[in-house]
Amino acid sequence: MTKKVHSDEIDLMELLARVYRAIKRNLLLFTVLPVMGVIFTLSLAYNSSDKFSSSMMITTDLLSENEAKFIFDELEKADSIPGLSSEEERKLLGLNFDVGQSEQSDKSKRVYLKITAVVTDPVIFPSLEKTVVKYINSVDPVVRSRQNQELYYKQMIAKIDGEIAAMDQVKQKTEAMASYVDPSELYAKTVELFRIRTESEIKLKSISTVQVTKGFGSLIKDARMSKVMVAVAGLALGFFIAILLLFIKFFNDYNRALKIE
Repeated sequence: MTKKVHSDEIDLMELLARVYRAIKRNLLLFTVLPVMGVIFTLSLAYNSSDKFSSSMMITTDLLSENEAKFIFDELEKADSIPGLSSEEERKLLGLNFDVGQSEQSDKSKRVYLKITAVVTDPVIFPSLEKTVVKYINSVDPVVRSRQNQELYYKQMIAKIDGEIAAMDQVKQKTEAMASYVDPSELYAKTVELFRIRTESEIKLKSISTVQVTKGFGSLIKDARMSKVMVAVAGLALGFFIAILLLFIKFFNDYNRALKIE
């Protein structure tokens, strides 16, 4: 057993020695190719077109998480985004979608939609934002949910208005009905109904469109790879080509040796 381990160690050291000698004999190759790789990738980076990235965040309870994922999957597969001009389509390099969901204090669930765009010209960000919002507002699940919620809150407001009107009539007769109705309790109920009515009105306005938490253009980043990363990639490419050429050379030598034997 000891002899086998010792033999393996010798074989490993011999292999490392051969690799070292091979690199030393081809030192020029392992120097020139990485340098050429760096020059090549940097020249591509400097000559490539500008790329800009920005994200927008939309929140809504008009969609479920699964509905949002399905809509965005379909939008990613589409050849174009409805509403964008052909020139804007050319300047749009890509869109990425992320969907999340959270539960609110009132137990309702709100969906968060993050859209990241990469473009060649940041001037299209405002138009792209309007197009995305318009598209989401027009999809069938959003339209149906909006109609149902509008009906609910409008009926709620109408009912509350009727209750408040009835309470106002009772207030006018409070002195005569003092033994039956507590004025302070009546006042408290009226205030509570006004609170619910105000919340319903706010909700009714909020569902008229999906809410843009953050729009495109507020934070724009350069989407191109950093020059350091480009140089590292070029260096790695050069070393890979050098190792590949060295392997091919060794394999050819080994193959010729087998034919001679």
